[in-house]
Amino acid sequence: MKRIASLIMCLVMALSIFAVPIDSYAKTYKQQLLDKGFPKSYVDDLVELHEKYPNWVFKPFRTDLDWQSAVDGERSPRSNQMDGGYAASESTVKYYMDPRNWLDEKHIFQFESVKYNSSQTKSGIESIISTTWMKDSYIKYKTTELKDKTYYNSDGNKVKYSTAIKKAAENSGLSSYYLAAKIVQEVGSTTPSVGGTCGTREPFYGIYNYYSIGAYSTASDGLHWASGCMTAAKKTTLYSEYDSTNKKGTGDKTSVSAGHNMCYISSKGKYYKVRLYNKYSGTYTKGGAVGYILKEDCNTRYLNYGRPWTNPYKTIYYGAEFIADGYLKYQFTGYLQKFNVNKESPSLYGHEYMTNVNGAENAAAILYRAYKNASVIKSKKTFYIPVFKNMPASRCKKGEAESSERESYPDVIDSGDDENENAVKGLVLTKRTKTTLSYKWKKFSGATKYYIDIKNLTKGTTFDKTVTTNSATLRNLSPGNKYRVRVKAYSSKKWRDYSKKSSRFTLPEKAKNLQVSSYGANSVKLKWNTVEDAVGYKIYSYNSAKKKYILRKTVKGVNKNSATVKNLISAAKYAFVVRAYVSDSKVKLGAKSNTATVRLKPGKVTLKSLSSPSATKIKAVWTSADGFEDGYEIWYSRDKAFNNVVAKKIISSKKKTSYVGKNFTKGVTYYIKVRSYKKVGDSKKHSSWSNVKAVKSK
Repeated sequence: MKRIASLIMCLVMALSIFAVPIDSYAKTYKQQLLDKGFPKSYVDDLVELHEKYPNWVFKPFRTDLDWQSAVDGERSPRSNQMDGGYAASESTVKYYMDPRNWLDEKHIFQFESVKYNSSQTKSGIESIISTTWMKDSYIKYKTTELKDKTYYNSDGNKVKYSTAIKKAAENSGLSSYYLAAKIVQEVGSTTPSVGGTCGTREPFYGIYNYYSIGAYSTASDGLHWASGCMTAAKKTTLYSEYDSTNKKGTGDKTSVSAGHNMCYISSKGKYYKVRLYNKYSGTYTKGGAVGYILKEDCNTRYLNYGRPWTNPYKTIYYGAEFIADGYLKYQFTGYLQKFNVNKESPSLYGHEYMTNVNGAENAAAILYRAYKNASVIKSKKTFYIPVFKNMPASRCKKGEAESSERESYPDVIDSGDDENENAVKGLVLTKRTKTTLSYKWKKFSGATKYYIDIKNLTKGTTFDKTVTTNSATLRNLSPGNKYRVRVKAYSSKKWRDYSKKSSRFTLPEKAKNLQVSSYGANSVKLKWNTVEDAVGYKIYSYNSAKKKYILRKTVKGVNKNSATVKNLISAAKYAFVVRAYVSDSKVKLGAKSNTATVRLKPGKVTLKSLSSPSATKIKAVWTSADGFEDGYEIWYSRDKAFNNVVAKKIISSKKKTSYVGKNFTKGVTYYIKVRSYKKVGDSKKHSSWSNVKAVKSK
């Protein structure tokens, strides 16, 4: 009996050991977070994220800053927080600064450490770059002499892009996934066609900038920076040749003034081989003289960080080093790069990467998409989440205004009705640019001032303006954003009702970096940089007869950055531009992009028939080319593969579509093919060959 009782007791004890409450693991992890120093208002969201992504690590970043003091610091002129082009209100800064608003799987990436992580793998990097030309590829590029080259390391081995990114991460101390995602964000596409990757943009042949460092306005700005911003230190001479025997410049001389820009090509003894150019407000002259200039006569102050970046490996490796030196020590997350609340930083509340108050939020969403698309979202990641002293008990809400900000603007009934006698009437948009919207409205009887309520519908932010006249221009707005505006008057010592709402777009930014990515006889594929917040794009070609650009195609879609234009004339030369557009009551266009020119290929013809009308003669008949071709070329061979070509004939008239050749050998079978051509300078452009036919000579 005692044995049975003992067994029952053991069984009860065993069951009690395993009778763990269902939520004990969550409670345990929650307590771990509290023990680390996270406030209670943080932990529920972090527990939820942990359950979905158990490999993620959350660490509190103790700022030791008072919350309100930090907000005041970020609103100071030094920090320059902007919201829709205006100084951000206190409530807006609080909303974006409050870490608790971003503890979801998409926006938490603003807290991810950008520090090196040895667990990140090449396969993970490959996943991130899988949508680009870099996928599982060795580094190939154009040299400064426009020669095709494959990159080899010091051991004589070819190097893949993923290897270069990993090496750059190891050297710089930055996360390899962060670097890969940044490169994809800046220059990622299916082909290396953008300015920072192509190596063919004049005058910066063979110069690369994968992080778009210094590309403040155009890709050429970034290439100017990546080339080392070389200039002549004093008035000097450029020599067209280099005498390797006497080791000095020789040949034609070009006088170079002090400060003249030059792009590095190569090094020869005491000389640099360079290409001259001039820089004017973001534009760069082409066709500059090439030659040799004494190194001692050059200002090479900015030939640091491995510059000039004359191959993709250098831009990946040394560009990472540059980024790390600027931000890694004190601002090692996207949040800290936006809100520098690291007390150890010598630039507290300053040295911030972006001015838009929502910059960290946007960057986090981009990084999240990159990780998710690359299927590495579940891998180990470390997040440093700021914690402040004396934070509000609950998270700061969007658009929640402090009483001190709005107390002079009491709530009114928003009728939005032009028939309402208490409302401002006749609100109309009079002018718009990329960064301004101008309005006017009818004067309200007895009004001493007007209050304008503005909401950026694109970004969801709000701000306001007070004026004393019945018109106003809203300045420093974001290009391509949609703004809702309404106005109310202050009359007889009280605020009246709002006018009807006006929702209008600012003009979009100029489309940039338009390039021809491929072309044929009757079509061309164009690519350009995406314009943020544009609804779509319109493609135009220049009509020399009408002396204006005509619309060729409309491309709808926010993220579109390429299109194929068809039904073009073969062998013709075209000049294309692209304009981003938005659309509210009317379609409104941004400025024209740069011009992309191309000479289309001559049109392919069809060999219709062959005959031998008389002894030793062969007659060929083909279809006419219907474009700007100049003529045709006929080849005759005794074999189908044309290894034994016996005759060639040039027909210098496009109108002539038949030819009788003479002096062929009787009884021999000949194979014939035809192609059209177009004269371009001293050379010719040819179409692809026609079909091949055979005939026996009489």
